[in-house]
Amino acid sequence: MLTRHIGDYHFLADAETGMTFRWGKTFDDNPSFAPVPELADISISNRCSKGCSFCYKDSTPEGHAMTYDEYCQVLDSLYSPDNGTVFQVAIGGGEPLEHPDFFRIVDETAKRGIVLNFTTNGGLLTPDVFAKIKGKIGAMAISASSIEEMELAKPVLKGSDGIKVNIHYILSSDSISEAVGLVKGEYNDILNGINAVVFLTYKPAGRGKESQVLKNEDDIDAFMKAIVISKCSCKIGFDACFVPMLMQRQAVRKEMVDTCEGGFFSVYIDEYMNVSPCSFSGGKDAYSLKDYDFYDIWLHKLQDYRDRVKNGCKRMCAVHDLCRGACPYYPQITSCYQR
Repeated sequence: MLTRHIGDYHFLADAETGMTFRWGKTFDDNPSFAPVPELADISISNRCSKGCSFCYKDSTPEGHAMTYDEYCQVLDSLYSPDNGTVFQVAIGGGEPLEHPDFFRIVDETAKRGIVLNFTTNGGLLTPDVFAKIKGKIGAMAISASSIEEMELAKPVLKGSDGIKVNIHYILSSDSISEAVGLVKGEYNDILNGINAVVFLTYKPAGRGKESQVLKNEDDIDAFMKAIVISKCSCKIGFDACFVPMLMQRQAVRKEMVDTCEGGFFSVYIDEYMNVSPCSFSGGKDAYSLKDYDFYDIWLHKLQDYRDRVKNGCKRMCAVHDLCRGACPYYPQITSCYQR
């Protein structure tokens, strides 16, 4: 169990369950940001051979990879002598399993007592991979943009017993109809052994196309109604980009969701060791660990971003004061903001 008390910021985390709690001066207060990030999203490479059409990083087989030594430097930089280090890291790319030192990275992270999670396209998963990571990670997620891709992923999960497996389902204008069926329980037969389906908002970045961004209000309303009476056999969750729409439509209890945490409670570090609020910043608000100390970046340089990112939404709905508003980098993905 990790406990952290820094001024008016308090944090409690359970490595076994992944459950975290955060509070301010009292349990009723929300702190403005974490003096030590709770999560670091680290791209260990931009190397991937699959060529998914929705890849927001436009990953290629020749993509740049962070070296193992550079990864260790990143973990070193995240450690604060006074306050400790991050609770967990999310390893991505690119395809993490194409990194030549992936298993060394897993071992190094576990050795430091940091919970490691990673996202994969599933193409390189084997019983040998599961044997090497079992007991060393928090969870593994498989990316999918359709029910067909979820079905194709099932056979490769043999041997994954004892490993928490999630599905990261890309929620686009093409996939939302299937997503409604998924929440209604129409595809529960392919969810055996799956811990959760996490819906990720489609972004028009990298190879992503503007035409695939969620815009049809009827489709979004149908999805929201399905959420309220979910019959999915596993847990469901959402990325931070979808939270404004969840809150505006009151599809979930506002106490159960966090607004965007990028730059406030979590941080992104790319394969070149550049630090920015999140993986969708596109090089904006980025500072290199080769030029600056991490906590100079986190505590001081990113404060400009935190001061700038205010809720500029003109829609004065019931949750306006709780919602951080639209994505500062891709506001078009937030349908209620657009309206």
